[in-house]
Amino acid sequence: MSEKFSVLSYNIQAGIGTQRAHHYVTRAHNQLMSTKVKERRLRSIGKFISEYDVVCLQEVDPGGRRAGFSNQGDVLRQASQHPHHVFQENRSVRAISRHGNAILSRVAIKNCEDLKLPGRIGGRGALVVELDMEPATVVACVHLSLGLEDQTEQLAFLAKHLNLPRYGRARTIVCGDLNCSANSAPIKHFSTLTGSRPLTGGPHKTYPSWAPRLGLDHILSDDHAHKHGVEVEDAGFSDHLPVSAKFRASILRP
Repeated sequence: MSEKFSVLSYNIQAGIGTQRAHHYVTRAHNQLMSTKVKERRLRSIGKFISEYDVVCLQEVDPGGRRAGFSNQGDVLRQASQHPHHVFQENRSVRAISRHGNAILSRVAIKNCEDLKLPGRIGGRGALVVELDMEPATVVACVHLSLGLEDQTEQLAFLAKHLNLPRYGRARTIVCGDLNCSANSAPIKHFSTLTGSRPLTGGPHKTYPSWAPRLGLDHILSDDHAHKHGVEVEDAGFSDHLPVSAKFRASILRP
């Protein structure tokens, strides 16, 4: 019997919780230190993401001072109760902050790859996992740089990796804060290279969360067989809004 599994992509802004433009100034101390409000916000994010089967998170701090020198991913997985998880660190700013991605999953993860993306300034990465399910499925969690040139190079690098023979005919799902629109040149080039297309589009505005004008957060896939019920979710924990989609599965192995 066919089932569905849900996928969420969310830039959580390390739990800082910017909800208005002036919060970038008034909550700037959250960039430097851990606070009880931030800890409570992370637990609230964990409860929110618990509804989804596979969760791709960007801007997770895996142990900087602003995270109380503990892995925010651990707080999130404990609150969400996802049994499978992988974390990635891509950049460290002295002892103040560490920057990374995470994937939390209710579906077993067969293996994981930690990719460091190219770019003029380092510190961007992609987590790529194979899920233990049918059809065979590969999920990538990505956070791209700001410039179009870097984004094009980074997505081309990811495309080359996803096209490796070991992934065979696996369905591909790419989630993340791509820092560009669905119809941008970097995403169009990636679609040409991989056959994946953005499920998110014009209506799916995610930034800034309090008055969304830009679609920066995306889910792409080469699974074109059905409608995926793509949504921008109403979650007030970050300066980005999350996006979700549903996919078909014949076998899910927890």
